[in-house]
Amino acid sequence: MAIAIAKRSYHGDPHCGDAAMHWQNDGKLILCICDGLGHGAAAEEAAEAALEYVGKHLADPLEDVFSGCNLALRFTRGVAMGIAIIEEGKETLIYAGIGNTQAIILRQGNSCAPGKPTVRPTSDHGIVGGGYRKLSVEEVPFSSGDLLVLCTDGLKSAFTPTAYEDALSVAPRRLAERILRDWARETDDASVLVFRQ
Repeated sequence: MAIAIAKRSYHGDPHCGDAAMHWQNDGKLILCICDGLGHGAAAEEAAEAALEYVGKHLADPLEDVFSGCNLALRFTRGVAMGIAIIEEGKETLIYAGIGNTQAIILRQGNSCAPGKPTVRPTSDHGIVGGGYRKLSVEEVPFSSGDLLVLCTDGLKSAFTPTAYEDALSVAPRRLAERILRDWARETDDASVLVFRQ
């Protein structure tokens, strides 16, 4: 198991509103990425508040984590947020997201041959802290050797990990740094989390 996080602030601002974190709790790995609306200190404050809330509610169902975080962040700018959960001994990944963060899964084997699509679990519309209508909790296959990328919309919309032929073999730290270097927008904060099973 290997995890890496890379982020960059807009125009070198000392504050970055895009953030990610991971925790282990009761045989589960919880990975979270969030994007505070806008950029600067207020966006960073919202992202940090979201991560703090998630970190204190690791055992809660995802529906409760998102609804509780929505209430906790109501006096902040709010965030877009995605959470993935991988349970030890199971070859599945559970994902839910609100807003414009995204999860991308690249599978080991034939499914990641050139031209084959990656798996992109759904993120629903809304803002955590500003309200949302629904939360889709999706369970998808995720096996040893598969790659998960969580990223904010600070990456260009054309980004895909299939752009890197060695994505499934290179160290996650190196891959995260390359993704940020190659795909980060100049007009926003950006953050990426890379996890390989």
